[in-house]
Amino acid sequence: MNVNFLAAVMILALTGAFLPVINRVFRVTGLPGVAISSVGYVLGIFLVILSNSGEKILNNFFVTDEVTRLIGILILVASWMLMFVLYWILEKDKFVNEIIGALLISTAGALLLISSTNFVSLIISMELMTMPTYLMVLFAFDDKAIEAGIKYFFNGALAIGMLLFGVSLLYAMTGSFEFSVLAQKLFKDPLVLLAAVFILAGFGFKITAFPFHFWGPDVYDGTCPGIAALLTGISKSAAFIALMRVIFESFPLFGEGGISHQLTLILAIIAAVTMTVGNLLALVQKRVSRILAYSSVAHAGYTLVAFAALSTPLSVTGIIYHSVAYVFMKTAAFLCFAVFLFVWGARTMDDYKGLGRREPILAALFLIFLLSLAGVPPMAGFISKVFVFTAAVKAGMLWLALVGLLNSAFSVAYYIWIAKQMYLEEPTIEKPNNVRADKNLVLIPLGVMAVMLIILGIWINPVLNAAGQFVSGL
Repeated sequence: MNVNFLAAVMILALTGAFLPVINRVFRVTGLPGVAISSVGYVLGIFLVILSNSGEKILNNFFVTDEVTRLIGILILVASWMLMFVLYWILEKDKFVNEIIGALLISTAGALLLISSTNFVSLIISMELMTMPTYLMVLFAFDDKAIEAGIKYFFNGALAIGMLLFGVSLLYAMTGSFEFSVLAQKLFKDPLVLLAAVFILAGFGFKITAFPFHFWGPDVYDGTCPGIAALLTGISKSAAFIALMRVIFESFPLFGEGGISHQLTLILAIIAAVTMTVGNLLALVQKRVSRILAYSSVAHAGYTLVAFAALSTPLSVTGIIYHSVAYVFMKTAAFLCFAVFLFVWGARTMDDYKGLGRREPILAALFLIFLLSLAGVPPMAGFISKVFVFTAAVKAGMLWLALVGLLNSAFSVAYYIWIAKQMYLEEPTIEKPNNVRADKNLVLIPLGVMAVMLIILGIWINPVLNAAGQFVSGL
């Protein structure tokens, strides 16, 4: 790990830790809280950019490569924009600084997670990312939030328990926590193979892959939509990158003696079922939050298509590109829902009727994020799916690419359904629940994420360079 990258993580975590303390001592609310948090984010982004130079430390636990720098910068930008929207929505809540502090600490954990190269550092980073979100999910403390918090806590405990059990088996058999040890002994010892199964199952919970997806929609629907934006966008993108490091550095992949056909077939089946189940269940939902939640399950399936195609180097590009696009489009989609809910109380599809006329700019931004999720050009979501499905074809799994294309086309139905409600129906809500004089300010962070999606859909070189460097180092 580069010392500059570690400094970025420390600044972010310390800002989050001391923000509630500063609030209690100096009564920091509103704009001063935004300013203090923004300083942490700006310094973090600056130091991550500088992390290509400087002293290397903790090399056995973390790595600072092009993937870490690229995803790290984008996670910081997405989290920064999320902070602005949360402050705008929760400005009058007395616990707003505690929520923002937890967001900063969770983001610091995500930065460590994407750079972990050892199972010890991976588990510690994952818990640093996850534990603040337990508090955040319970934030509202109503019946739905408590139910969501209990489900999230127990499933989070189950996920980390499976990971720990798999890692403990691996250590008992090999005496090492290194990713590469799996590659050396995976098919030589049945207990090491069992360890790999438990490790992958733990990741399955984190990314809401079938059959570990059942907790996701209830949690995303039960908590504050701004918190759901963190869980579905930033946290899952970091988990995708961590899983990529585990698989590509733990398994023999390319050339002679590559990964077994059975494992790729299992991953392909899980990918196909995950995206199909996610899309089918999204289509029958009436609440927009649950539509976005099951859409998140489907996108886990799309990413797993690239994981199933891991015998070809192009799969790395597909995983990284989908993570890059996903961190913005899913985070921003939930934030748009959060703003609609706060201002208009819009929760169901019927509530969205006519909101395109009431909130033309916000509705247009929401449409951009929905189109990117659907894979419509020139958004980054389209390019990411091109790489994902092309990797499947190159890996000899044409059937999986066709299933993915059919699912992607099928998913357009419920995204367009939301757009139809906003633009082609008569309004059903007569007046807003909350009127704010600074309403247009919340459009700025959403606009930044929309611009990032368009830029990343056109400028593909950063992702290609990061993927090329990662593959060359395997």
